[in-house]
Amino acid sequence: MIGDMNRWKFALRIGLAWGALVAVSAVGKEARPPKWSRDVRDTFFEDAREKLEGPRPDYAAATHLDDLAVVSPAAEGRAGEFAWSKLISADALETEVKRLNQSVAGTVTSPSAFKGGDNEAARRDFSELAVLFAVTAQYDGDARWKDAAAGLRAAFSRAAADAKVGSDDSYREAVARKQDLADLVRGGRPQLPRAEAKVADWSQVAGRSPLMQRLNIAHQERLTKWLANAATFRRNQSDIAHEAQVVAMLADVIHRESFEYWDDETFAEYAGALRDAATDVSAAAATHNFDQARAAIGRATKACADCHDGYRG
Repeated sequence: MIGDMNRWKFALRIGLAWGALVAVSAVGKEARPPKWSRDVRDTFFEDAREKLEGPRPDYAAATHLDDLAVVSPAAEGRAGEFAWSKLISADALETEVKRLNQSVAGTVTSPSAFKGGDNEAARRDFSELAVLFAVTAQYDGDARWKDAAAGLRAAFSRAAADAKVGSDDSYREAVARKQDLADLVRGGRPQLPRAEAKVADWSQVAGRSPLMQRLNIAHQERLTKWLANAATFRRNQSDIAHEAQVVAMLADVIHRESFEYWDDETFAEYAGALRDAATDVSAAAATHNFDQARAAIGRATKACADCHDGYRG
């Protein structure tokens, strides 16, 4: 589509240039049209439409000027990379890491509590942190902690996997990551092995189950309640926009290659619908549009309900 649009724009510019030259030649009653040499005439098409391929862009259907703009390399992401900025801002990534720092501080407190069930909450937090740092490492723009993000991704991914079982070893690992996270938020840089920014297998970054738990919290305990009426929407607009971006990011991650059900077309459809609805919720919150936010959360709820009917875990 972009290629077709660019060809139309090119033809349009040629036509405008030709028209401008003719108009200039017509200024003044005594002026005569210039006589162009063959090499100049050959620069232009007799009818540019005959040289174009593909359907003509529907300019009337565009909702705003950005729909007609050529997407920049920065917006698309570097060659071969996904433009995460389409789903989550750099500020939202940083804010979520800081919030999880507070959460981890409350779930990694003692060996007995950890082995008594807090390991599950820590696993969920560590899993989300691993994804956040994976996204940060390959973010298509500036993002805080980007230089250390790949190593942090690997460390929190390992801690999440270990926290599946509450034990002395997994608790020690959790304490180490808790300290790393606190140091990071305070402005330090944990001493961790370097890692590649590119993720070859997203299912190795975090398990699907804890990410689904996080999505469930976002939808049922936060977004649905904050969008119950216009008053709660107004009070929580900033948090709604933030939480919806986190949902959009995670919804995209859970149907990437190698995750369970990643090649199931129906599951991918549900995940994609949730991602798109969450993106619309965030946009509506940012523009103070309660009705649009309500409509979008309704689509998100439907995607979640349809998915839960056929998939669990």
